[in-house]
Amino acid sequence: MSKIKQLLIILAISLALAGLVVLLYLLDPEFIPDAYRVVSMVIVVSWAFFIIPSILFGLQMAKKYFEGKSPERAFKDGVRFGVIAGFGGTLVACLLVSPITGILWYIHTVKEIVLSRKNKN
Repeated sequence: MSKIKQLLIILAISLALAGLVVLLYLLDPEFIPDAYRVVSMVIVVSWAFFIIPSILFGLQMAKKYFEGKSPERAFKDGVRFGVIAGFGGTLVACLLVSPITGILWYIHTVKEIVLSRKNKN
């Protein structure tokens, strides 16, 4: 799949998730736009928008990390990470850093697209 197509698909999914979150907030009959609820909505919308790119960024970093390692070493490192972080810890860490890693994924993808366009010319 080309990088442009991947970027457009991920952007569409991210916008759909963020739109769904905003819709769910606004459809709540008890939603009163005070500072607490608006800040909460902004945080959850940013998580929804950046969670898919964050996961993709994490997969790219894991692929780079495990690429040159033997299968035994990669397995040991993976088990160590799984035992230390666990599924819940990994999920929480993903939520906490998703805006940062999501932005990094978008920047990295756009940079790859621009560089491939320059190399074609």
